[in-house]
Amino acid sequence: MASREFKAVFFDLDGTLVDIHGPLYIAARNALRDIGHDADLTPEQYREALKRDDVWLGVPENLRPEYTQLAFAYFMTEIDKTERLEVLPHVAETLAELKRRGYATAVVTSRPGDARRLIEKLAMVGLAANLDHVVTQPISSMKELLDKTELLKQTALRASILPPACMYVGDEPRDIMAAQQAGFGATVAVATGAASLAYLKNHQQHRPDRVINSMAELIGVLEALRDGVEP
Repeated sequence: MASREFKAVFFDLDGTLVDIHGPLYIAARNALRDIGHDADLTPEQYREALKRDDVWLGVPENLRPEYTQLAFAYFMTEIDKTERLEVLPHVAETLAELKRRGYATAVVTSRPGDARRLIEKLAMVGLAANLDHVVTQPISSMKELLDKTELLKQTALRASILPPACMYVGDEPRDIMAAQQAGFGATVAVATGAASLAYLKNHQQHRPDRVINSMAELIGVLEALRDGVEP
């Protein structure tokens, strides 16, 4: 395996750097209620569905587009109301170590709205100091909200680093899809969001270069790629 050296590591936010299971459950429950599929999704049912990799929570295929739009809207409302972010384990020390080693860093998120408000929230929990850029998604269409390809290209340009020298770390297949479409040199999926390790590793369309259990493993992944070590 050829060695790969990176100059930048960019991150998704929700499910990657900060925990989202509370807002995700509320969003799923409300969306299921709205489409008339399940008015009483319990936290236990939600957790069990995720363990089975049932990311659609039993929603039939014909209702999935409507469910996706509703769930996303409810999720955005919930996270917007959350003033203090719940940082996932090993995130703060990993970001600090990346900066110590000279990597450019950024958050590139589907969260819409003013990046300055998000920077304030990240500063409140001690993450902002180790992030060079914080990029949110302009509100336009649902498709653009869910596809960060252009945002990733723009962030690489802003950092003055070519996409092949960038790595993107996310927690779901659409993060991997966007980074691959943006020409990034590597993608890493972390199983701290809604998707399990097995689901991320075996996804039929968008498979990352590496899948990790937590951010504690990221520095090791960078070193393995640099040294050309097989996973």
